[in-house]
Amino acid sequence: MTGNAQPRSHGCFWGCLGVVAILFLPVLLAGGYGTWFLWQGFRHDPVMRSVSELVRRDGLAHQVLGEDVHVVGMTGNAFSYVPGMGSHSGYEVRLEGSKAGGTLAVEADTRHGRVNIISMILTASDGGRYDLLHNQVLTPGSGGSSI
Repeated sequence: MTGNAQPRSHGCFWGCLGVVAILFLPVLLAGGYGTWFLWQGFRHDPVMRSVSELVRRDGLAHQVLGEDVHVVGMTGNAFSYVPGMGSHSGYEVRLEGSKAGGTLAVEADTRHGRVNIISMILTASDGGRYDLLHNQVLTPGSGGSSI
């Protein structure tokens, strides 16, 4: 018994574990990137930088939400890209101001590095809906204050 004892081989275990890791690594990386983008990465997106700047300067947004209006998070996004044509994206972001909060639905096209915002609809916490791109009140809020 004290002769040529071969060490135990875990070949099947490590081989199967390697295959599972290779299969799930892209899923984990895509999920990690998606989570990062929804929580922090949107701040670096050209469309969201443009939207943030427009909201900071928009008079209607200041009337509804108060001063210091800023993007605090993203609740959803849709993105499509066609090579040579550009991209179309839709975002739903959370905004906060000194008086209230709300959500902003944004649609935009990006072609050759130029951002073209198609729609920016603000839904305030009181239920009011406002078209920030055309400076129109779509549905007055139930807060009782007129804009």
